[in-house]
Amino acid sequence: MDRDAAIAERASQAESAGSHTVDGPISVFLITLNEAAHIEQVLSSVAWADEVIVLDSGSTDGTTDICARMGVQLHHQQWLGYSAQKAAALAKCRNTWCLNIDGDEIVSPDLATELLGWSRRDDISAVEIPINDSILGRALHKLSRKRRIIRFFRAADAAYPSDRTVHENLRIQGKVVRAKNSLYHLGYDDPIIYFTKQVKYAQLRAEDKFRAGKRGSLLKLWLIAPYSFMKTYLLSRLLLSGRAGLVVAIAEATYAFCKEAHLIKLSRATAR
Repeated sequence: MDRDAAIAERASQAESAGSHTVDGPISVFLITLNEAAHIEQVLSSVAWADEVIVLDSGSTDGTTDICARMGVQLHHQQWLGYSAQKAAALAKCRNTWCLNIDGDEIVSPDLATELLGWSRRDDISAVEIPINDSILGRALHKLSRKRRIIRFFRAADAAYPSDRTVHENLRIQGKVVRAKNSLYHLGYDDPIIYFTKQVKYAQLRAEDKFRAGKRGSLLKLWLIAPYSFMKTYLLSRLLLSGRAGLVVAIAEATYAFCKEAHLIKLSRATAR
């Protein structure tokens, strides 16, 4: 089976998660803005959860209609920034254990079952989950290193940072473990959307760093893109993922370069 067929099969399996019994008080929450392309798939993959909370910031593409039809708890909140928006959604969850996903991420039945098992443990506070990106219709190779993000956690042991507007990594008090199964991310299939998001994230992260007192470096600007590409493509074994791996490595290099370039711009503006 080729990778295109494989990811289609995984998505199909994930859509059936609604019929997969997961007996546990878990809250799923997500923030949305114009996610109609994938939101039905996403919500179907978490239909097993005790509650599903969607916090929308003004979708105009039918996202909220789909959410209402699927019976989730739908709320509206004007955009506060990534970190504050997720914190607002988390505050609406009633259960001890919470799972955060994006509006283009699929939870497989295997991952759902694994998370239920972790939720029964008293000695852990959070679970770091690998994200398997679909790039140009292809998932990453099984040996390529995936980005890992804490998405499943005890609400009482977690907090979103107030000093970041993007890459809002949770701050956890307690033990963090790693999941074996992945979230399947479909939102990067379009390379234009992918690179546009990377540039936007780079700008926001540079502004966060600037507010924290960091300043840009011309030397780093020269070195950061090739270093990031080699680190991603070779050390993280993205070269095994063919064209998908190449796109990811170039996108990571683009992000790193744009972040440093924008930080230099901000630094020079204040030096005048």
